[in-house]
Amino acid sequence: MRFRSIRFRLAAWYFVSLALILALFALGAWIAMRASARQAVDHGLQQRIHDVRGFIAQELGQGEAELLEELREHSQLGLGGGLLQLSDGGGKVLFRSGRLKNAPLDLVSPRPGDLNVRFGARLVGGQRVRVAAQTVEVNGHRFLIQVAEPMEEFDDSLARFELILLGLAPVLLLLASAGGFWMSTRALSPVDRITNHARAIHAENLSARLPVPVEQDELSRLTQTLNEMLDRIEAEMKRIVRFTADASHELRAPLTLIQTAAEFSLRRERPREELLDAMRKIVRETARTSRLVDDLLLLARADSHVNAPVLGPADVLSTGRQATELASTLAQAKNIDFSADIPPDTLLMNGDEDLLEQLWLILLDNAVKYTPEGGSIRFAMRSVNSRMEVRVSDSGVGISSEDLPHVYDRFWRADKVRSRSGGGVGLGLSIARWIVDSHRGHIEVHSEPGRGSEVTVLFPLAQ
Repeated sequence: MRFRSIRFRLAAWYFVSLALILALFALGAWIAMRASARQAVDHGLQQRIHDVRGFIAQELGQGEAELLEELREHSQLGLGGGLLQLSDGGGKVLFRSGRLKNAPLDLVSPRPGDLNVRFGARLVGGQRVRVAAQTVEVNGHRFLIQVAEPMEEFDDSLARFELILLGLAPVLLLLASAGGFWMSTRALSPVDRITNHARAIHAENLSARLPVPVEQDELSRLTQTLNEMLDRIEAEMKRIVRFTADASHELRAPLTLIQTAAEFSLRRERPREELLDAMRKIVRETARTSRLVDDLLLLARADSHVNAPVLGPADVLSTGRQATELASTLAQAKNIDFSADIPPDTLLMNGDEDLLEQLWLILLDNAVKYTPEGGSIRFAMRSVNSRMEVRVSDSGVGISSEDLPHVYDRFWRADKVRSRSGGGVGLGLSIARWIVDSHRGHIEVHSEPGRGSEVTVLFPLAQ
């Protein structure tokens, strides 16, 4: 829905934020103008009181009657702004401007002894006026001077200012919101391009990548991150496809052999020896296929993090002894000199004894497979700086430096030949590395063609 788009929400938030800002600005401007105009009026009223006081001081020497007469004449000329009321110290009104008629300015009554100017407001003839009053002493006489200023002009100016604010604010708000929507649309246009390119990427063209914006901004970093994610997905997809193809190839060979042996036995009556030989082939290939399926299931669980190994106190030296007992039998069958250097005591680590024994068997089995008759294999376990170090070295055919980075790849063989005569399918070191990683260990392979290989495994020991 278009109203749920990011650009619409950005424009809406921009509209609301700007409306609040304009409302606060208009209110602040109105309050500031009102206060400024009132301050100007109050200053003018104070100046009028000052002028009236000076006039009283000047005319009081001629008597009170003369003073009142002069006030009548000068009030017509604008003394006190035309709105003036003079009272004596007892509150008796001595003079009131003609414009005031019968409307006294006695709303403001200073406290006794208060000589400060006080302000107030009242209605005079239906008109709102601002009143200022001050008690003054002139030549020993106390007078209360009250002057007023009509607020009609002030109110009209404030009303015009309110109309300007109310008229301009919506126009400015709409224009700014339209500009905000345009800017959000322009800013998010790269997102539309990224979305369109991302929709075009599927399993058949995983090599395609999103165009990275020229600007080094957040969208550029997002696009680069998505491209890196696509790199990882493509690599994983290639690995899965290759793994599936290799697994299918490895499973097809024994199944074909089993089917061929069974069909050969069923074509006609066979001597007992031929039937036994066919059955042996079927049993041998069935066992090989079963081991392959078990290895595939183990790797599948490892990839999905299902049935993670439960680690606990394990005697790592005991697992080494059990593995070397089995490996020595394999080595004797090929006339290989096999030696094991395992301390007689107990060393505990946080691990799974079955998996650790399987790890040593994988490494020793590989050493036996790739070591020719008359060669040698050395298996050593020792504790070094609170870590268990295990080394498996042989005098076998070795691995080239170009092949070393691939030794942990599934279904990979150093000889590049898909022969199954050795009994392996290229999953051993993949499983070995998973076991090492699940035990928070480290494994390294060093090898040279014709000079054998050495595998080093490091595990942290229990504290």
